[in-house]
Amino acid sequence: MLDPLFRSSGKFIAALIILALGVTGWGIFLALRPSTSSQKVESSPAAPPPDEQPEGAVSALGRLEPGGEVFCVASPSSSSGFSSVIRKWMVKEGDRVKENQVIAVLDTYDRLYANAFQAQAQVQEAQARVAQAKTGAKPAEIQAQQAEIARWEAERANALAEYQRYERLYQAGAISKSDLDSRLLALQTTTRQIEQAISKANSLAQVRPVDVQQAEAQLQVAIASLQRAKAEMETSAVRSPISGQVLKIRVKEGEQIGALGSSNSQQCNGVAELGKTDQMYAVAEVDETSIGRVRTGQRATITSLSQAFPGTIAGTVEHVGLQIRRNDVLNTDPVADTDTRVVEVKVRLDDSKSVTGLTNSRVSVKILSQ
Repeated sequence: MLDPLFRSSGKFIAALIILALGVTGWGIFLALRPSTSSQKVESSPAAPPPDEQPEGAVSALGRLEPGGEVFCVASPSSSSGFSSVIRKWMVKEGDRVKENQVIAVLDTYDRLYANAFQAQAQVQEAQARVAQAKTGAKPAEIQAQQAEIARWEAERANALAEYQRYERLYQAGAISKSDLDSRLLALQTTTRQIEQAISKANSLAQVRPVDVQQAEAQLQVAIASLQRAKAEMETSAVRSPISGQVLKIRVKEGEQIGALGSSNSQQCNGVAELGKTDQMYAVAEVDETSIGRVRTGQRATITSLSQAFPGTIAGTVEHVGLQIRRNDVLNTDPVADTDTRVVEVKVRLDDSKSVTGLTNSRVSVKILSQ
């Protein structure tokens, strides 16, 4: 009797032991297994608090830029076809400049300036010739010609007296006919000289249209030469296309324009970059799936991603782009999509003073719903 009972009790105890081991193992499994909620939190960014993400708001990454974007100042075209060298910068980075202000001169400036100065002098000389042609000869020239006439008249009087004396001698048979003819020739010669001198004096006192036309034509040629010299001189000066601020000087003094080097940029191949930093903008790259909720006039807040400026800056959506493109501002989140299709939205900042020197700084833009 005891043997069957013992066997039955042993089976029951063994079953209890197996059950206890199973419960213990299941508890250990549950304790070591990662929870589903924790996996979701680790694999995706934490959702912003409700007070930081208003309902209907559109968030996007972006950058700061001056009004009208950044201007890349190109070097002037050289008439010689060769690259020039920056001789001297008239400004430095951070300076304020006005539109059409000379900000740099090239090594060709002195030579081209001398050419323009010479052309200017030639114009002034041609203008004087036109004035002289319109007024006739100078009084001194007319007086000199009148003195020339008087001299020839005195010569003619002497020739006439000599001819009359020789004529009486010829009639008396004292001289030959040839001697008398020689005195007649001298008298006729002085008479012709007087006629020519009187004709020249009359022409000096008169204004001849042909002389005026010739002088005016020479003036037009001189003016054309001056314009060409001025145009060539402009190729030796770099002028600012806008009124703004010098953001970056890309070619140093003594460097050849267009030469490859560390000072050149892949985005700007000019000599400098300028911007209208008096009014700054935030350019938000809004995902194409959210652009339908963005309208001009909506308010927005801008926050620096690198703590370049403290707090937030408010602004107003001024322009919504018309093209879908790849994003330029990359998200620091390693699991974020780096090939997002976006539309650029320009937000005009209410206060630009604190960010005038932060062009291209990365920001976070939150466009509030209306």
